[in-house]
Amino acid sequence: MSTDGSGAALPSALRQGAALLSAVADRERSGRAGLSASRLAEQTGIERSRTSRLTQELVELGFLQRDEDATFRAGPAYFELAASRQEEWLRAARGALRSLVARFRVSARVLAADGPRAVLLRLETASGAPETAATPGMVTPIWCTGGGRALLWLDSRARLEERLRGVEFVGVGGPRAAHSAAGVWELMERDRARGFVSADQEFEYGVREIAAPVLVAGRLRGAVSVACRSDDADLVPVLGEEVRAVAKRLGSASG
Repeated sequence: MSTDGSGAALPSALRQGAALLSAVADRERSGRAGLSASRLAEQTGIERSRTSRLTQELVELGFLQRDEDATFRAGPAYFELAASRQEEWLRAARGALRSLVARFRVSARVLAADGPRAVLLRLETASGAPETAATPGMVTPIWCTGGGRALLWLDSRARLEERLRGVEFVGVGGPRAAHSAAGVWELMERDRARGFVSADQEFEYGVREIAAPVLVAGRLRGAVSVACRSDDADLVPVLGEEVRAVAKRLGSASG
């Protein structure tokens, strides 16, 4: 945050900037529409012109993103900072992802749950991997991506339905995405039986995701996924076992 040379300005700006970031992140987790600058000012008690100035700086730094409707959501720098403060398993993930990429020519990812959304924390990709719009910090629906569904691994049916209450299924996801919480539950039951998630064209046309949850001391901390082409069906068993093994090793890194 900028300062006019006053030693007291920086701590004040940091506190207010943190309050704005917290308000935006909390709003995203709730699943409700984003907050505009004026609503942020009301919610945080920060003067409106100062809120406008601080949010602009946060956008420039990448901690916030401003959508077309002038509301805000967390930006890639926010998620990168959160990832850098995570447990040992996440710090160890980069090498594991690069190994998967080198061996199978896929893109490999680590994700974390944020309510009904999945947040992409790490991404490694090979030149021969299928094209994808994924970027670090990207937020996607948790129910129609492979990595996202792996984040639902421990959810009971009641918990899953609660998490997805109010989600708009129509017009979201790929051609093979579920269209209801019941449909998501059926896919989870199928995938739990084989030990990993296989999501074929549930989010992107022509892309298949194989994923597994990262469990630390029995608690779900994240998910590992790889993306290959939809027609690489013969790779599913091999990739499933590899991804599950990587997820288990990462979970043990914090054990």
